[in-house]
Amino acid sequence: MKKLLTLILVCITLSSWAQKAEDLFNKDVRVTWLGVDYSHVKLIGDFAQFFHFGERSSWQIKHKYFPAWNDLVLNEREKYDVRGMLRRDEIFYEIGMIDEVNRNTSLDEIESYNNPHYTPEDISKFVSAYDTTGSSGIGVVFIAESLNKADNEAYFHFVAFNLSTKEILIQQRLRSEPGGFGIRNYWAGALHEAMKKVERNYYWNWREEFAKK
Repeated sequence: MKKLLTLILVCITLSSWAQKAEDLFNKDVRVTWLGVDYSHVKLIGDFAQFFHFGERSSWQIKHKYFPAWNDLVLNEREKYDVRGMLRRDEIFYEIGMIDEVNRNTSLDEIESYNNPHYTPEDISKFVSAYDTTGSSGIGVVFIAESLNKADNEAYFHFVAFNLSTKEILIQQRLRSEPGGFGIRNYWAGALHEAMKKVERNYYWNWREEFAKK
């Protein structure tokens, strides 16, 4: 009996650790939306025009808009449709860890004149720092690379990774354009467009490449 229980536990453990890219298309595998990580984002261009005289734009963006943009995905799920983006019957939402990461963002180098063009190695390093203790299945996060007011564009990285091992299964750099009234809606528009690009284009490419035939 003890051997049987041990064998079952080993199988469960191996199953939780052995997620592959193809599992993003497996309805039996838990997929969790972790949020949008803004901790490495660069703000390019004149953001001050969005604010009243005397306010600090980068401070406002971190403390007010990082959480506001993540809350939009939770509160307006029909528009920011993570489930539809990934063609899933069910998506779990756990953004607490990413909220904490965003709260700890340093403002020292958040303003920039150049896009950082994060590499896959950079993205892997960012993900490796996440605290996913006790989590299993696949985590999906958008890592914001830049919000570029000068060129009216944004870059995000779509990342799906194994929550147990932090191994990246699928990663895609996405360019999108902002739009909307006010700073919250303006850059939320870029996030929405990036999510639509995954839904309409990249999802099918990944399914063709990774899903079991």
